[in-house]
Amino acid sequence: MIKFLTKSCFIIYLLPNILYANEVLNNFLSNLSSVQAQFTQEQYDEENNLLEKTMGNVHIQRPNRFRWYYQKPYEQLIIADGEKVWIYDTDLEQITVKKLNRALGRTPAFLLSNQHNNQIDQDFLVTQLATNNNIQLFQLIPKGEQAQFDSIEIGLNLGILQSLKLIDNLGQKTFIAFKNVKQNIQLKAELFIFTPPAGVDIIVDE
Repeated sequence: MIKFLTKSCFIIYLLPNILYANEVLNNFLSNLSSVQAQFTQEQYDEENNLLEKTMGNVHIQRPNRFRWYYQKPYEQLIIADGEKVWIYDTDLEQITVKKLNRALGRTPAFLLSNQHNNQIDQDFLVTQLATNNNIQLFQLIPKGEQAQFDSIEIGLNLGILQSLKLIDNLGQKTFIAFKNVKQNIQLKAELFIFTPPAGVDIIVDE
């Protein structure tokens, strides 16, 4: 009986936090049509050793279109055109093509680009974390058992995207910090069209 009451009180304590977090993120996604930004991405292993640091820019057009361009230290272009995802490794002269739903799963790209995901609590358990430097932090834990990660953290400042943090099933962490963010601007359609260069290898992953 005591255990039941303790668990019930804990759920009641968390409920306002969960409802508020859902409302804030649902409003953010409902009002989001596009994003343009520069980013710095850092990847750490399970012991917090830095594995890789990359930089580039991103364009997102809802629904289901985005362009992630890694410029440094190596060049890679990832484009979702609404149906497929094209991954172009410039140094390898290789292109991998995947169906959109197989490539995204329940990833940050899915979250930001999928316009049918405005009820975020359908796919994630959402809680608000402590505010850090005026940035509201929200933790999202996927409800599905097939997710390739344990959690996502989204940072917002007055409704503007600031950061993403992804922790995968192996304990590796990916941090993405955004700057010069512009939201809900008109983006050129050709940003999300990919034409394979002549002579590169194309791998189709169905």
